[in-house]
Amino acid sequence: MYYFWVKVAPCSVCGNLVRLFPNYELSRRDHQHVVVCPRCLWVFETPGYRGETMCPECGYVFDPREGVSGRGVFRCPTCGTDHRIVDVVSTLGHALDMQLHALEGYCQDCGRFFKRVDEGDLALWERAREEFARRRDALQIPSQAIPTAGRSDPRPVNHGYTHFWHMFNERQLLSLSLLLEHILKISDQNIREFLLLAFSDCLGTNNMFCKYEIDWHKVSPFFGLHAYHPIERPAENNVWGTRYGRGSFTRCVEKLRKGKAYCQRPYERLVDAHGRRRVLFPKNEQIAGMLTSSVDELLHQQNGAYLRCQSSEDLSFIPDGSVDAVITDPPYFDNVQYSELADFFYVWLRLGLQDLYPWFEAELSQRPEEIVQNQKSGKTAELFAEGLRRVFAECHRVLKDDGLMVFTFHHNQRWAWEGMAKLLLDAGFYISASPIVRSEGRSGFHSSSGNIRYDSVLVCRKQPSPMPRSHWPAVKEQIMQDAVTWTQRTLASGMPVNPVDIFTIVMAKGIEWYTRVAAGEGFEGVVSLSEALAELEELVTTVEAGPGLEMKLAEEAVPETVRQLSLFVMESQERYQVPKRSAAEIL
Repeated sequence: MYYFWVKVAPCSVCGNLVRLFPNYELSRRDHQHVVVCPRCLWVFETPGYRGETMCPECGYVFDPREGVSGRGVFRCPTCGTDHRIVDVVSTLGHALDMQLHALEGYCQDCGRFFKRVDEGDLALWERAREEFARRRDALQIPSQAIPTAGRSDPRPVNHGYTHFWHMFNERQLLSLSLLLEHILKISDQNIREFLLLAFSDCLGTNNMFCKYEIDWHKVSPFFGLHAYHPIERPAENNVWGTRYGRGSFTRCVEKLRKGKAYCQRPYERLVDAHGRRRVLFPKNEQIAGMLTSSVDELLHQQNGAYLRCQSSEDLSFIPDGSVDAVITDPPYFDNVQYSELADFFYVWLRLGLQDLYPWFEAELSQRPEEIVQNQKSGKTAELFAEGLRRVFAECHRVLKDDGLMVFTFHHNQRWAWEGMAKLLLDAGFYISASPIVRSEGRSGFHSSSGNIRYDSVLVCRKQPSPMPRSHWPAVKEQIMQDAVTWTQRTLASGMPVNPVDIFTIVMAKGIEWYTRVAAGEGFEGVVSLSEALAELEELVTTVEAGPGLEMKLAEEAVPETVRQLSLFVMESQERYQVPKRSAAEIL
């Protein structure tokens, strides 16, 4: 199912080759753990965690949770010297070597198991390497170098990966190339592209940047963290697929098949007095669309779909006031560099699509007109704002008077919320609602206690708003009351809330109510958007997570609604055992 590798780095002081284990655990399940000995690499079970664990093979005593690497640094166990991994890579001039040391397999008689790799496993690996070398020139493998000019994140280049194919080992490259070769031989274009989509999906879990989740017993996708994050202990997946396991090609095909089946027979999931159940849509209702060649044709076809691949700054092909809703997902300022991440998939898909679609002719996915904030490529905050303003203005033009523009947003900086609100107001919108939703699954990397777990759904309408002239203090109290309500709803759903989540909720409610009033009859007196959000942020930083004196000071300094938020955060942190930190610390 999975092969386990570990990077090996030389110590510049004593010359020792160090296996960069962040820890020595392979599995945690029902008090029966599996660990690997750091000295002889023997794999064995232990009855739960033991700080002093003895290897039954060589007698070495170690702590399974105390490895030698972490946060880009490793310590030589022989001489005790600390090294930065990127410094060692720079000295070597290439990526670190890796050692295969263990695997997880599946047996139909005894189930899943872990073991140290033996001579047979190593012989299979050598066979794959030899086959790759023999067929290298004929294989379908992307050749593009990872671009460095204007790159916002120096990884993975500063870890020695200069080309996209470097992020795969020889067995993965051989398997993926053979798979792609046979997909491209399929004559039916629809089936061929269906399988290309599954192939693209499986790339994210079949590369040497994937981590094995010891609590969940599966690999995590490469971009579960929205970055090129090199790891010291990669897990090599089974490209083809086994009975169990995540992200193999067969699993990705099955996921797509289920999606198409859902389109044919859609349903809603409900939880009510009768328990969990599915409610089917009427039999004649399906999720399907017939592609049209123009907007005019689209407007006269009930289940039409019209696709364009271009910048949204120019929607001149859509008539004024003809659209009911714009559902979009704009970039979050400098949060994610989309083309840098998309290139990983693009260079593989281009092998099969460059002769069919003009959008795949370019070597890489980045386009000059991409709207994103990236100082290193000259895309300043001002250029980003101007581009997004033009997009919003076009959306405003094509929307009907009662139409909606809807998108999700979150950010951990006040200036981003202020910038988004200004863009919407300048484009002729106000925010009429901002419900809070979970942004990703409970097990996602971005779901940890220090990260934002929630998105605000910004529901935007055309100005003017029906709000009467209002005083800022009253509006501020309404904002905090809404924040309390949404915090209660979130906790009632069984989800935890921490102070940085409160920041998201308060900022969302803040720009909602501010734009509603500003786009209506306005404020009594002068209160700028910047001043208003600064006041709200100051209130959020008084929401303390700790008991005792901090809580007492907060009670004396803030109104009742903020005290309620503070209590909710404390309750959530107790219930979900979230580390107790103040909002000020996190922000």
